[in-house]
Amino acid sequence: VARAIVQQPDVLLFDEPLSNVDAKLRRRVRAEIRDLQQRFGLTAVYVTHDQEEALAVSDRIVVMDHGRIAQIGTPHDLYDRPNSRFVADFIGDANLIEGEVAGGTFHAADLALPVSGPDGPALVSVRPERIALEAPDAAPLGTVASASYLGSRMEYVVTTGFGDLLVSAPITAQALTPGAKVGLRLDGAVRTARDGGMTA
Repeated sequence: VARAIVQQPDVLLFDEPLSNVDAKLRRRVRAEIRDLQQRFGLTAVYVTHDQEEALAVSDRIVVMDHGRIAQIGTPHDLYDRPNSRFVADFIGDANLIEGEVAGGTFHAADLALPVSGPDGPALVSVRPERIALEAPDAAPLGTVASASYLGSRMEYVVTTGFGDLLVSAPITAQALTPGAKVGLRLDGAVRTARDGGMTA
């Protein structure tokens, strides 16, 4: 990188620069690359298949699908407002739920969410950390299928009437165990295209 910067290039190209670097070292190196890029005001094209890495180092991201541009946007745009099933699933973990929209409400089994767009078949995307597990006294309801302790958080798979959901939850004094009944609150659900095209 230092040798390239000395040449004062118009554009720096990084092609999977951290693919063989240890995970902890990777975080430090990508932060240093980002710092150098901003400090010297360099334009950089950074190619990676690591979605977390792309979110961390980029001002704008181009998601490619079989040689075609699927979506262009800021990291926040792509993570919070994916325009297709492919982008939602490619950038981070996503729960994709099929249902129907009627009168501005998305319905799937006992789930009802406010959405925009026309009535008819629809797909919504909800990130695992945007699902809260609550007391099983209000719909939608689910059953914990598996629970995994990941140190900084718990990861649950919850079976519902509209499919299995991946839920990332903070550590609590009493972790849920498989078979536990839970209520679900889904925040930040985004309507996205069902066929890989743009949303309506």
